[in-house]
Amino acid sequence: MIRVALDAMGGDLGPRIAFDGAIEILSRHHDVFITVYFSSCSGLDLPVPHERLSLIACSDTIEPDEEIVLSLFRRSDSTLYQSLYSLSKKTSDVVVTLGNTGAMVALSRHLLGVLRPKLYPALIRELYSKPLRCLVDLGANVHCPSSMLVGFAELGAAYIEALSNEVPRVGLLNVGVESSKGSAVIREADRLLAGKKWPAYFGYAEGTELFDGDKNVIVCDGMVGNAVLKASEGLLSFMMSKFKGVDGVSSLFETFYQTERRHGACLVGVRGNLVKGHGRSDLPAMVGAIEYGIDIARADLYSAIEARLCNEAV
Repeated sequence: MIRVALDAMGGDLGPRIAFDGAIEILSRHHDVFITVYFSSCSGLDLPVPHERLSLIACSDTIEPDEEIVLSLFRRSDSTLYQSLYSLSKKTSDVVVTLGNTGAMVALSRHLLGVLRPKLYPALIRELYSKPLRCLVDLGANVHCPSSMLVGFAELGAAYIEALSNEVPRVGLLNVGVESSKGSAVIREADRLLAGKKWPAYFGYAEGTELFDGDKNVIVCDGMVGNAVLKASEGLLSFMMSKFKGVDGVSSLFETFYQTERRHGACLVGVRGNLVKGHGRSDLPAMVGAIEYGIDIARADLYSAIEARLCNEAV
């Protein structure tokens, strides 16, 4: 039985999306149990009782625009805190949330702990599924020294190995492939990665290599990664709208949008499985985020990544 802890608060469309998504998932997966953490002040009609659905009312909600301050760690009856606490106590196998990214990262580090000292958690997004290709980091860390970028490369490579038969091939996102290009931080990260036996490092990657080429782990800082991802999503939505109704072309864009791949991003580097869905997620995206969580829980992703990192340290 896969146990999903679902934080219903934080999405732009409100907790109803989480409730409906949970019911849809339970109709598809008969070995899944979902606990939904919601605000007792939401005032919504609760879903019809289900034997594999548990509802837990919380008195507090962390808003999407809240700053990360010390008081956050004392708000133990917030929906996000309670869902992550269940993961720390091994009463759930994965947490799925659409809420505040900064709060999720901070509370995850606080409640779950990191896989290795000085290894910063990062958000990974799959760009392709077959073959698996991912981008790391997407916004968990904005100001990143070179050592942090090296850690992202290791987390991305371990993710690829855990969820596919692909061999990790790391690239460092830069403004060009020439050795003279990039900031001092990027050039130092390049030097450090080139000196490692694992993961295999293939040098700088330009933006054109995000969706094509031989590199399947593209590393960057969180600000760049978040901007790249949202620009790509925006372009895809724009193209879909422009080609809407055009035979063949329209269906191609819609197929890519719906199947490539799972919705949301995975937070790696902490002792637990977490999926962060987009705040604007509609029902299909909510369902996709939960299914992504189920997939990584079945693979016990965080344990696989931890084992790979420990093996490399030996």
